[in-house]
Amino acid sequence: MWDLWRDRFVAYMRRKDYSLRTLKDYSLTLRFFFLFLADLGIDRLSNVTKEVVHEYQTHLFYYERKGKRLSFSSQATRLIVLRTFFRFLVREEYLPYDPTSDIELPRRKKNLPRGIMSVKEVFRILDAAEGEKPLTLRDRAILEVLYSTGIRNTELRCLSLFDVDLSERQLRIRDGKGRKERLLPLGEVAAHHVSRYLKDGRPHFVTDPSCTLLFVSIHGRQINSSNLVWIVKKYLKKARIDKYITPHCFRHTCASHLLKGKADLRHIQEMLGHASVHTTQIYTKVELSDLKEVHGRCHPREKKGFTP
Repeated sequence: MWDLWRDRFVAYMRRKDYSLRTLKDYSLTLRFFFLFLADLGIDRLSNVTKEVVHEYQTHLFYYERKGKRLSFSSQATRLIVLRTFFRFLVREEYLPYDPTSDIELPRRKKNLPRGIMSVKEVFRILDAAEGEKPLTLRDRAILEVLYSTGIRNTELRCLSLFDVDLSERQLRIRDGKGRKERLLPLGEVAAHHVSRYLKDGRPHFVTDPSCTLLFVSIHGRQINSSNLVWIVKKYLKKARIDKYITPHCFRHTCASHLLKGKADLRHIQEMLGHASVHTTQIYTKVELSDLKEVHGRCHPREKKGFTP
């Protein structure tokens, strides 16, 4: 019975064009909730009351996984899925009311983005991918595009030849988060390296003329997520930079450097494809942390330290 409701919900979310990863996460989260209901002896959704929902919220608060409690962010995510599920049930008239309507979500701790690189560090990584070999041309183009545009790992791997306009130096993201499409500027340097790759790199990997992927593996197939992580680590090591850097760190770094260059926050929001400018505002906190470090290091009043 529970599987039936879960399948109906997932089918509804699929029609809304949610990604496969999101659908999987939602399905697993609902399964966790249904197991909770089973422990309470509840076998009908109509028996789920506001009190049951609050009891579930308490259960999440004390729930431990591998000896650790769920973070507030994880608790909030599970409750958001639950709220979305019951809103679906009411909208489709499976239930007359929503028992999650007055639920309070835990406050998420807004952590600063990890792995933001300095300009010098980025340039060292990019320069480490210098060479004329087809694989090096591909890797350099990938790194340049990541830094120039701040696109996500998945977005880069799904780019097609038709998404790049080198004459106009534009990049089209057709399948971004939430299935949103956006048009991005492609920097002159990045466009140059993409052009070199298309001319002298990609033809060495692609044997199937029907393949339209922009960046491909050495076997002419789509690059997977692990491949992209490995590429970044490879040139991080060559550049002798001892930091934890992933492809996503180029996204954070791009946004941070744009902000330092006085780019408008809403322009950065548009580039990154954030639904709300509040998500983009996290980079202003990065700027403030930089300012605090510089102030403590450089201000005459701070140099000698303070003893109360």
